[in-house]
Amino acid sequence: MCRVLLMNKKGESEIEKIYGLEKYLKFLENQLGGHGNGFALLKNEKIIKFEKGVNLDVKDIAKTIQETDYDWCLFHTRLASVGIKTDSNCHPFKRGDTIIAMNGTEKSVSFISEVKEITDTEAILDLMSKYNLGLAALKRFSSIFMGFYKGKPFVVADNTVNIEILKDRRNEALVFASNFPRKFRSNIFIPDYRFIWNGGRLPNMTKRSNNIYKSPMLVNDYIFDTDLYGQYYIDAYNKKGGVKYGV
Repeated sequence: MCRVLLMNKKGESEIEKIYGLEKYLKFLENQLGGHGNGFALLKNEKIIKFEKGVNLDVKDIAKTIQETDYDWCLFHTRLASVGIKTDSNCHPFKRGDTIIAMNGTEKSVSFISEVKEITDTEAILDLMSKYNLGLAALKRFSSIFMGFYKGKPFVVADNTVNIEILKDRRNEALVFASNFPRKFRSNIFIPDYRFIWNGGRLPNMTKRSNNIYKSPMLVNDYIFDTDLYGQYYIDAYNKKGGVKYGV
């Protein structure tokens, strides 16, 4: 499990206005990250920046993002589940003009990842590249995928519990993210069902309610829950009492 973000330049401005970009990237890192960060920028359908590493600080990432003229930005902070903590295992991953970052764990490709000593995300990208597979192939998995494909941003969301969308029609701000802090109380939507988005029309969405509450669900080694603002957070679960990654 990790945290992932895809936004346009106007989305960055909205985050900066409401919360602060560096603070928000740190929020994501503190939740379910900290084992390495990475980002990529897209401008005029071309990748103009791609950087990742175990010691890449969100402060430096935020500064680069703010100072760069781009159309779309992809950010990922890793919580290592498959593959050791190395620069090469940090997300995102790049093959040609395709860049992918993932939130989730895919055991169906564990044989490939273990033999090649790579992450499950990189194994999936290798399969896509080798067999010339399109984005539809990612719907075979249960994770959240974000990135750039053929010069356009994309999101493939099978488990919509792990994704929220900031959308503001007034300024065309658009942000896909694992979740948002409590301060983002307006213009946050939850997809109604799993979807593939590659630019264009957005999926059907429901505005996030400030008073919904759902019972916790234990999924593998994580406890999913919601607070009064409908924000998902996760407690890392272990026998020693667990480590809380909440707001």
